Amino acid sequence: MIIKGADILTPYGITKSGIVVIEDGIIVRISPMGDMYPDDEFRREYGGEHRVIDGTGLTLAPGFIDIHAHGGGGYDTSDGTYDSLERMCLSHAAHGTTGILPTTMSAPAETLLEIARLVGGCMGAKAPCGAGILGLHLEGPWLNPEWKGAQPITGIRAPSIEELDELIEASSGNIRMITVAPEMPGALNLINHAIDSGIKVSLGHSSATYDQVIAAVDRGATHVTHAYNAMSGLHHRRPGMVGAMLSCDRLTADVILDGFHIHHAAAKMLMKCKGKDRLALITDATMAAGMPDGEYELGGQKVIYRGGAVRLPDRNLAGSALTLDNAVKYAVRELECSLEDAIWMVSETPAWILGIDDKKGSVEVGKDADLVLLDAELQVKATIVCGSLAYMSEDAPWQIHVG
Repeated sequence: MIIKGADILTPYGITKSGIVVIEDGIIVRISPMGDMYPDDEFRREYGGEHRVIDGTGLTLAPGFIDIHAHGGGGYDTSDGTYDSLERMCLSHAAHGTTGILPTTMSAPAETLLEIARLVGGCMGAKAPCGAGILGLHLEGPWLNPEWKGAQPITGIRAPSIEELDELIEASSGNIRMITVAPEMPGALNLINHAIDSGIKVSLGHSSATYDQVIAAVDRGATHVTHAYNAMSGLHHRRPGMVGAMLSCDRLTADVILDGFHIHHAAAKMLMKCKGKDRLALITDATMAAGMPDGEYELGGQKVIYRGGAVRLPDRNLAGSALTLDNAVKYAVRELECSLEDAIWMVSETPAWILGIDDKKGSVEVGKDADLVLLDAELQVKATIVCGSLAYMSEDAPWQIHVG
């Protein structure tokens, strides 16, 4: 595939009206259009037939990575079927997401094992179409029931190394992140074990004190789940988890920028404290993402999507209907964030958090061709996953073949 004419957003600046050449799913060349080879010379070097996408007037950015998404397009990770995962991935790809961590709710042990087996079986050659599955995020079941948020209380239980090992085996080693309340009995030992198993540990759904958070960080926890939400707040004599998140440089965080979960001033404070390198934008999306208002489910619970927010029948927020392209728009529009920084927080930072930034997260030679084409209003025109077209809008750039 060749993408020509777009302004290319790289870690080193913008290449105006550039060209990107993709072979076998990898970016092999980035250069200004002025350096475009004559057709005969190009064919001699690269050979074969190529799809050419004209990106003139568009911005080519790294594909978005969502490390916390329960569902989308009318489907939920907890459905437990390959078809549901694929439709969820296709829905998110239409909004620029090229990599995703399907995320569980707290649930009975056998339910989580079934989901772990499903996600483990969807890696590699059996990957669904749409956004690429990067592994599984277990949001629970090892949370504080008093800070459950929208998590089903019947699915929350004490931290267990034995259960984690069973889930790791069921997923064929594809659990990438777990969310844990560090103050719960046995949590610190679980954190140690998860880190030794190559799993990123995030802290959340927690009443932890500042000191309890730092103790978890000393054991290897590095991240905080959906900043400000379902965690002990900031007081000048009791900093809590929010205070630890804002002040500890060893912690990264993620945030839901949907206009409902946090006030824009709190979001600005978070960005100033963490910076683009330690803050990832997430969706926490339910199956309502990309769907009209109505009744849906989240981990088997009824939720109501109306007026942009997803809520339980008791009116408490329950995930979101957010997509990452809209999170980027919110950051640019409401937080006075540059487009480059907003894109960074949905690409480079989540890739670094997951430890996959050597392959994903930026437009660079040698990295996976996970890319998104955006127009001036930041509407997604095309999404490319590992060099294959995962989504193209009806009014997207024309294509030709050469060779």
